[in-house]
Order: sequence, then structure tokens, then C-alpha cells
Amino acid sequence: MAKICLITGASSGMGRATALHYAAKGWQVYAVARSADKLAELAAQHANIKPVSLDVTNSVALAGWFAALPAKQKIDVAILNAGNCEYVEATDLDLAAFERTFALNVHAVVACTRYLLPALNLGNQPTLAIVSSMAHFFPFTRSEAYGASKAAVSYFADSLRVDLAATDINVCLIEPGFIDTPLTRKNDFEMPFIMAADDAAKRIFDGIAAAKSRLRFPRRLSVSLKLLGLLPYNLRNALARKMKQQ
Repeated sequence: MAKICLITGASSGMGRATALHYAAKGWQVYAVARSADKLAELAAQHANIKPVSLDVTNSVALAGWFAALPAKQKIDVAILNAGNCEYVEATDLDLAAFERTFALNVHAVVACTRYLLPALNLGNQPTLAIVSSMAHFFPFTRSEAYGASKAAVSYFADSLRVDLAATDINVCLIEPGFIDTPLTRKNDFEMPFIMAADDAAKRIFDGIAAAKSRLRFPRRLSVSLKLLGLLPYNLRNALARKMKQQ
């Protein structure tokens, strides 16, 4: 019997590439996203992909879908990948942008986790993977909403791992750098060490298969940001301001 993987934010970018990678490896994939049209296109790429048109910020619809899931359809790997980035202006903070960003990047992750836990294939070492970002490692300009949301979800994943330690659930925190997706193509600045979505999907598949508790890629960006984090606080802030001016 094929193993089952659920991926949110599967209609484009890294989520789409990961869904196709798992399907190609023989997994049955529940591909979750809001866009029914994009999901239909994705499902046409591989018979193992089952499209699920669902808004993960709608907790009522989310609970209903999991309640309707057949009891035998236990999930072996769940990848909570859905997310968005909105840049803001510090002198006129857009409260609605913060609400939208946290609704998808944080609150939806918590809601998905709540309804996923009973659906995981307990006893068979299932994985709950949560996608965050390296963005919260450094104070990037105009990233108050996005970076804060990713800091929150990374902490959530790490704390969740502690509280699920008595179970056989592997909580995997995924913190990618810049991935070539429709979202990052909107950026108007240089993105160092940007990685193809297919390469990111392979890293995710291999890392989860190896039961990693944390994945960071590309490594060169991870190392660079770690080194910046070792700088004295005032020097780090001065460097951030200088980068903003470039």
C-alpha cells in the first residue's frame, strides 16, 4: 500500500515541486491549495496526486475535510508549506497585511497541526514538516510582517517537537532561503544563492526520509546568515541599515 503525503500550498512553487517529487516516488499525495484550476493542472501531471481545493485559513472547512477523511487514510508525511510574503512600510504599517500574513503563515499552521495530529499514521514514525524561512535570522528591510511570522512558526515547530517527544512523530522544521518561485520572482532585489524549486523538493524529500529534525538550504546562505548573527548587536544593526541603502 502506497504511503500518503499531504502538502499544503501545493499549487505552485516549492509545494508543487515537492508534490510532484513525492508522487514520482510512488507516494499518494494530497495536494492542498485554494486554486482548483492550478490543482487540476497539477493532478494531470501524475496519477498519484489527489487535488484538495481548500483554504487552510478557514478552520471550519479544514476541520470538515479532516473529519471526512477515511479512517484508513492515515498520513505518513504532512508538509505545511502554504505561506505568503507581504512587504510593509515602517512609517505607515499596514495592519491588514500583518493580519493576512499571520493568518496564513502562523494561524493556519497551528490549525492544520491541530487537525492533522489524529490523522497521522501513529506507530509508523510519521513526519509533520513545517515550512518556515531563514528570513527571521536577520532584520531585512520591509520584512516586519513576513520575518516576524516566520520567527513565530519556527518557535512553534521547535516547541511542538518538545511536547511530542513521547510520541513517534518527527517534527521537521524546514527553513529554506530564496527559492525560485512565483512569489520570489516578484522581488526587486538580489537574492543570493537562489535555488530551483525542484532542487528544494529533493532536499525536502531526502531530509524527511532521513528523519531530520531541521532542514536549512541552501547551505551557503545558512552559513552566511549564521556568521552575521555572531556579530555584535550594534554592528549587526548597522550592517542591516547599510544593506537597506543599497
